[in-house]
Amino acid sequence: PQTTNLADYTAISAMELPSYERSFTETPSPSNPLGAKGIGESGSIGSTAAVQSAIIDALAPQGILHLDMPLTPEKIWTALQAV
Repeated sequence: PQTTNLADYTAISAMELPSYERSFTETPSPSNPLGAKGIGESGSIGSTAAVQSAIIDALAPQGILHLDMPLTPEKIWTALQAV
């Protein structure tokens, strides 16, 4: 084998990356005057919910079991002061 474990794998360099070709296709919608379309499902951002869950887990011993998103330092501080 060329490698014996994951530590033997080197990171890919910019020179080894494949080249990509971009193309754009515009097809206006006939169902509205602007020709605009919806984008369907947008990308999922799971990290936001994961961070909120971690903060709630950290605050649970103080009796804080729920905070509405978006979390801000002010919301967390206010919740801690209310306990």
